[in-house]
Amino acid sequence: MKKKKRKIGIYVFIITTISFVVIFLCVHLFLNKYIKDEANRSIRNCVEYLNSPSDDSYMEYIEGNNLFRSSYLELSYAILFESFNEHYSVDKLVTEWCEDNPRKMNAIYLVKLRDRLCYIQQVELSDNRGIYAVYTDVSSAKRMCAVVEVVLVVVMLICDLVATIVGLRMGRAVDEEQDKQKKFFENASHELKTPLMSIQGFSEGLEKGIITDQRGAYKVIQKEVGKMSHMVDEILLLSKYDRQSVNYNLEEISVQELVGDVLDTFYMEIQNKQLRLNVNIEDKFINVDIDQMHRAVSNIISNALRYARTAISIDFKDDILSIWNDGTNLTDEDLKKIFERFYMGQGGSTGIGLSLAKEIIELHGFSIKAENYQDGVRFLIKFTL
Repeated sequence: MKKKKRKIGIYVFIITTISFVVIFLCVHLFLNKYIKDEANRSIRNCVEYLNSPSDDSYMEYIEGNNLFRSSYLELSYAILFESFNEHYSVDKLVTEWCEDNPRKMNAIYLVKLRDRLCYIQQVELSDNRGIYAVYTDVSSAKRMCAVVEVVLVVVMLICDLVATIVGLRMGRAVDEEQDKQKKFFENASHELKTPLMSIQGFSEGLEKGIITDQRGAYKVIQKEVGKMSHMVDEILLLSKYDRQSVNYNLEEISVQELVGDVLDTFYMEIQNKQLRLNVNIEDKFINVDIDQMHRAVSNIISNALRYARTAISIDFKDDILSIWNDGTNLTDEDLKKIFERFYMGQGGSTGIGLSLAKEIIELHGFSIKAENYQDGVRFLIKFTL
């Protein structure tokens, strides 16, 4: 089980990490290409202005739709006055680079100048007007890109961590669901096997003439077949709820009649267990699918009978139906998971009954909860929207 959980977590981690790396590389490449393209466009506009000075070219150079505005130097004058300019400046750094690289003409180069990063182009203007250095300082933009990339990496790491944790939880949830279903099938098989063995034993006894009380044998067989039929019906009904293919036929019925009909089916069981039954109902009519609500209430009373030691109490007041038994209190885990499908507490049967009851009740627009109450457990069904 732990291997499966780790596998899902690892798969999620690998997929999200690869996705984030691809996203980061795309963002990194896009930002750098965008800065390069904008710097080159600014330099070309500046060179165009220098080659053909006019009002239009000047406005394009000064106010053009560019991210950067390039600067230019007339190199012969810049080199001549370089020795007088002892202060640190980008102009001086560009001049020194051009002086050291006189052959790098016309092309645009990305150059690291101490703490500055510049795109530089050396061009010789027409009509022998000299050689100019046109440059764009992109240091601030690059620093901004670095900050954006750091923030992006941090966000991606957090998202990756969250996705991995979610993946591990998903793996745990899948494992728990599989474990519940495994337990359900084991218990369902056991519950079906018991009546099958009983049916087989009585039928073989009847066939061989060992059992003389045929009427009694037939009653036992019918009872066991009924148990099996009820379990299969609940499994099929759960499947219908999953497919959302259950249609409700709403009719009016009194709470007293509903509870009375259910108790009639458990009369012999209550007598056999010698349980004390207290019923106190302030009668009221409710609009429900009678068959489905009968099943829901029946499942809850059946659960109460399974755990009751000496007494069961059923009360209805202020739109709330209370079904109490003096069985052992529920644990915190039981209270949290008691209505989950396939969950079986101590002494549970198949893990279907209460989850099915909850689905039926909530699809009617009502609500149900379980709680420890007066040295026992009670279920509260609220018949209000």
